[in-house]
Amino acid sequence: MSTTSPYRPYSRRRRKRPLTRRLGASFAPVGLAILLGTSGALWLTEALIMPKASYAYTSRLNLFLALEQDEPYGSLVRRANMAARAGAQRSFDQDLLITEVVIIVTGENSDGISVPVLTLRVSRQEWSQQPVTEYWATYFRGAQTLLESSSSSSF
Repeated sequence: MSTTSPYRPYSRRRRKRPLTRRLGASFAPVGLAILLGTSGALWLTEALIMPKASYAYTSRLNLFLALEQDEPYGSLVRRANMAARAGAQRSFDQDLLITEVVIIVTGENSDGISVPVLTLRVSRQEWSQQPVTEYWATYFRGAQTLLESSSSSSF
């Protein structure tokens, strides 16, 4: 006689999950994909529309000119203007990120005395509108006296 029981003690029968739980589990990867896709699309749109920030800076240049023997001070100032103009133009041409140029031209006499003759401080926009050194330069009044007096006085 066979002893068969209508009940199995350990049934492998699958329990059915509720419908909301089954749908939630199947939509989770889709929701994650949509979230990542839209954030990637927003980042790409922002990168294409908004240009990256550029880092602008100031160029500083020190120039030294020697006052020649028996050279008038006016000639030194003309040379200082030409050197400052060339330096400003070269600085703006070489680097597009430069927004401002500061040039200090220093004159030196035969005794070794160095005195600033002029300072040129100009922005790229100002220089493009009016590239004239005399307009943007600051001249030092006492430079002539200091450069010429030291060469004529003897100790």
